[in-house]
Amino acid sequence: MNICFLGDLHLPCNTRALQYDVLEWAIEDIRKKTPDCVVFVGDATCNGEEAPFDTFIHAVNRLKLPFLYIPGNSDLRCAETRNAIKRKASFCVNRIGDVTVYAINDCDGTVSSEQLALMERADEESIIFMHHPPQAHDNESVERLLDWRTRHPNTMWFYGHLHYFMADNCSVSLPALDPDKSIGEEPSIVYYETRTRELCKSHYPVSMPNDLPDFFGISCYKPLEQIQFATERHLKCLELRPNSVGVERRELIAKIAQWRAAGGENLSVHMPDVGYSDGDVTWDAQYEEMLELVSLLKADRITQHVPKVSVNTVELGNHVLEDICEALATRFNRISHGITIGVENMHMTAKDTADGTRRFGYTPEECIRFMQLLRECCRHKVGINFDIGHARNNAPYSKTYQIGTWFAMLGNDIVGYHLHQVIHENGKFENHMPITRIYGSLISLASFLKCWEAETINRVPIVFEMRPKDAYEKTFTTFEAFRSAKKEL
Repeated sequence: MNICFLGDLHLPCNTRALQYDVLEWAIEDIRKKTPDCVVFVGDATCNGEEAPFDTFIHAVNRLKLPFLYIPGNSDLRCAETRNAIKRKASFCVNRIGDVTVYAINDCDGTVSSEQLALMERADEESIIFMHHPPQAHDNESVERLLDWRTRHPNTMWFYGHLHYFMADNCSVSLPALDPDKSIGEEPSIVYYETRTRELCKSHYPVSMPNDLPDFFGISCYKPLEQIQFATERHLKCLELRPNSVGVERRELIAKIAQWRAAGGENLSVHMPDVGYSDGDVTWDAQYEEMLELVSLLKADRITQHVPKVSVNTVELGNHVLEDICEALATRFNRISHGITIGVENMHMTAKDTADGTRRFGYTPEECIRFMQLLRECCRHKVGINFDIGHARNNAPYSKTYQIGTWFAMLGNDIVGYHLHQVIHENGKFENHMPITRIYGSLISLASFLKCWEAETINRVPIVFEMRPKDAYEKTFTTFEAFRSAKKEL
């Protein structure tokens, strides 16, 4: 018997997000391969909303195949639907052909005594599946599951949640279908042949767009050194930061001229933050100097963070955003040559609470609102400079607004990208790290590459924004290796 295993799709509410395309691909792949049964190991939705859950169930039911399902932890994130979704799980014990399949509903991180008792019936021909790996349960469940495993070493055990594929004897960690969270490879599903115990993966196709490197650029934390790097690499895009005002003007002008002569086409200037206090817009001391550089260097773009102001101040104040936009436009409109202005999204920090006290600009709606107000009073082109790392390192908002959802909502308004990896170590998140894997542990670039190729997002400058030494070299090596690997296929 052949069983198709899939999981961790994380469908959002926005049906234009790439997760829905992945779902349709999976359904078509299953239809072509005609397995005897389909098993889903949880996390159909990103936050437990009813509409995407129903869409998922309807799509799989179209196959008219035996279908076993359990929810995952993300399916329980909506208080209004969590109990109903949890109850929709398949029965624990299921006879499919000549195989008994145990669906262990552990979405809340526990395995009940009743389920454990049923698991004791499993033999070497049985299959166990659950959402969490054994170590991700509560302490009591972990102890009992590991004890069960020592007594049933040859029973096949499948689980999701980790988002990467690993087969360790009879235990299988299943890959994710979510293009924003698939680790180590493209989004995948796994076919398992019960007779031979053979595992075969099917991958959602993701390629390296041929024109992508033409839009690569770097942000200069070390201006002279990194402008030189961009010149030697013949990078078409480059970003200067506020520290560039400390560079002697004549030397900076000469360096930018050399970069232009080597093929540089798109110069961006990352402006300091703008704040708001006691009814007035507040400016960094370097702001005017940076504006002078924009004109002096004939920069092509400006990157401007959303204002440094709380949500409460925006919502409770009187025309706060309008005042900030008018003040910014007054300065931007002094720039005589044509320029593109990108409003950049920000993200939650350790100091933030997910309420009105946090900084404005952590959700797509907030960024779009500010962008639209700035457009109304600015004579230059205004769009969104989408920072992918900021969108990912943004819990709890990243649970609702996945990278694919940002793409779906921003689409044609994107005028630039900031790209870097986020790492999670010792309980802390760190931004602006090098990209060492296309499908990284926190940022997987499948949706970015796929949306770029499909032109559902704009093909505009991609600026790597990374702090560690050699980060840019490592990142370019990663993309070059990925492109070479794809060409060999």
